[in-house]
Amino acid sequence: MWLLEPEKKGDKSKNARQLALLTAIPAILIVSPLVGFFIGQWVDKRLGTAPLFVIVGLIFGFVSAAKEIRLLLKRSTEENNKNEKNK
Repeated sequence: MWLLEPEKKGDKSKNARQLALLTAIPAILIVSPLVGFFIGQWVDKRLGTAPLFVIVGLIFGFVSAAKEIRLLLKRSTEENNKNEKNK
């Protein structure tokens, strides 16, 4: 896997992209479920349906996080394959 390749001299932009990818994934995993939780909590307070929409919001948050991470990794892999072909 290209994330685990040893560092090559003069390849700083690739390292920066890898670092950005590795920091974006945990941020997505934290933010998406939190947004779903708070939206669900707000809807539950409005409708008086205690934990129902909090659970639904968390589920939607985790699903959207997984989808976004999958797309992010797919784009990153395609970009890496494109760069490897150009060399």
